Amino acid sequence: MENAAIISGYSAHLPFAGNSVQLIEHLRQGKRVERKPWFRSDDEAITCGFNGNKYVARLEHINDGALEIVYQLIEEALAQAKLDTHSLAGNNVRVYLTGLGRRVDGIDYHAFYDRNDVEDIKLTRSLTRLHVSNMSQDTIACRLAQKYQLQYLPPNMNCTSNSSLTAVHLGCQAIEQGGIDLVVVINCSKIKTQDIWFLDFQSMLDSEVVQPFGENSKGVLFSEGFSVVVLESLRHRRDRDVTGGVRLQSSYAQISAGRSNDASWLSLNVLKIMRAVTDKAGVNVQDLCAIIPHGNGSSVSDKAEAKAIEIFADSHAIPVLAYKGQIGYCATGSGIIDLIIAHHSLTQRELIAPVSNDAILDVMAPFMLIDRGVCGHEKNHLLKVGVGVDGSVIGIVLSAINPA
Repeated sequence: MENAAIISGYSAHLPFAGNSVQLIEHLRQGKRVERKPWFRSDDEAITCGFNGNKYVARLEHINDGALEIVYQLIEEALAQAKLDTHSLAGNNVRVYLTGLGRRVDGIDYHAFYDRNDVEDIKLTRSLTRLHVSNMSQDTIACRLAQKYQLQYLPPNMNCTSNSSLTAVHLGCQAIEQGGIDLVVVINCSKIKTQDIWFLDFQSMLDSEVVQPFGENSKGVLFSEGFSVVVLESLRHRRDRDVTGGVRLQSSYAQISAGRSNDASWLSLNVLKIMRAVTDKAGVNVQDLCAIIPHGNGSSVSDKAEAKAIEIFADSHAIPVLAYKGQIGYCATGSGIIDLIIAHHSLTQRELIAPVSNDAILDVMAPFMLIDRGVCGHEKNHLLKVGVGVDGSVIGIVLSAINPA
């Protein structure tokens, strides 16, 4: 237990909410994130190979190398944990950078695709942005290491949907094995045109209606965002006379990414992870106050996850909370956002119901807590599930620890 991984602090900056306090408040108020067109016009979208403009949740005036906001979020999360920046300089600290980092935009390449003579090179301004200085995903890691005097360069993890949850899982394992007392997971998610192409190819932008486990939803509400979570060993917290908190226990499976559209295969593996992580935590189904699934609105993965939840629940009425149709789907960082909401759910003993915009699949209707405002509960555990197109499946049990 001394090596238990505890959520010690967190922060976020999203199109939906400027910080983590506002995130909870906006959920309470039933607000929805604003959708904005990605392309300047429908004609530009069609030129780029789409059937019309695509709408996403965007951050204004923040680029993917926005180090100042990264520094701000790190320091906000450390302050919540009652730690200072000097605490990051020890050998018992690991920092993970997740997301896609600094990248060029595919639309700049697309504009130059059929032009290759000297005059075109001089006249096509977008070509100047296809420069190595705009493609360094290690820049943020190096700057962070220098600023906070880190002993180890933060690895930059790019595993799509589960980037942040994968880093959280690795952090939990490092703390549980001993020797590591502090883990910081940082997410930077900025959208580029190639991300829109990828989602479109995956049939994840096939409907304007976006509702996790919705009857008519066939797409996601893609969102940008920044977030940070600090994990700390229970021993380290006690040495600082800090008590209570929320413990994380995680399990991970890697399945064939080539079978990511095989609903039965995905459902089976999600079910296995849900059972494995609850067994590891010694938690029964009826002990859970809620499940926060991956649930992003995409038809194939949602239906697979719905089947797994139905079997896992085994006739128990476990509330399911799915927020990505309301907040937006921050592809590489949505896991941290869900952990922030889960932490609030356990420490404040309340579940905030998402708002809906579509009828719910029959198989999920008995479970979905939706359009119900705020509901109290008396349980100490919550299950979070993540699914990635890379084939990763992650389960995390969060457990409230009573003050000593």
